[in-house]
Amino acid sequence: MIQSAILLAAGRGTRLRPYTDGTPKSLLPIHGRPTLDYCLHAASKAGITRVCIVTHHLEEQIFAYVGDGAKWNLTVTFAHQKELRGNGDALLPVPRDWIRPEPVLVVATDYMLEENSLWELVEAHARRGADITMSLKECPVEELLARSSVEVDADWRVRRIVEKPKRAEVLSPFAASILFIFPPQIWEYLPRVQSSARGEIEMQSAVQMMIDDGYKAFGVLQPAPQEWSPEFIAKVKRS
Repeated sequence: MIQSAILLAAGRGTRLRPYTDGTPKSLLPIHGRPTLDYCLHAASKAGITRVCIVTHHLEEQIFAYVGDGAKWNLTVTFAHQKELRGNGDALLPVPRDWIRPEPVLVVATDYMLEENSLWELVEAHARRGADITMSLKECPVEELLARSSVEVDADWRVRRIVEKPKRAEVLSPFAASILFIFPPQIWEYLPRVQSSARGEIEMQSAVQMMIDDGYKAFGVLQPAPQEWSPEFIAKVKRS
């Protein structure tokens, strides 16, 4: 059973400005609930008991909303990302004394999670005996260019992952959302990741290093959230 999760809630949410000027992206409501609430409920449903939330932008609002996590039957701690230098960099502030020598779930908090999304990931991870499990979403090419592209074989084993690919680098119609289960060795690989051309430390680079070293990574195909679509963002901005 996986007991620990890291929730990434540091981002600025520039695509949703001006709404995110005064509210963290993870606290913007969808159907009356902040996206962070969906994530915390899904984590609890998946059997998670302890959570570290990584914060930066307007983090005091997140502290006030989450508190100690008791509302979701979770024990919550917080970590501060000093600069927004990528999703891999967001993991580095997690306190060393919080980390355990066991698998950890890593979850973005800026879109609505279905209640069983994380449970499905945890179940697949155990069933396959995977080292790394990731949620894959089928996306149009334009969306892949802004996210990632993942090459999988017929058994959904991940062979390659490219973050924010150029059009010629697109490997498949599948993007890896920030829903990962990592083995404890992820903490050995992250410090080795070099900054991308965008100046970011990307956890996908650590994943590719681990795949190259023989770690077994599998993808689980899940529905793409409506919040990823340009139409949804345009609708929010008009509302």
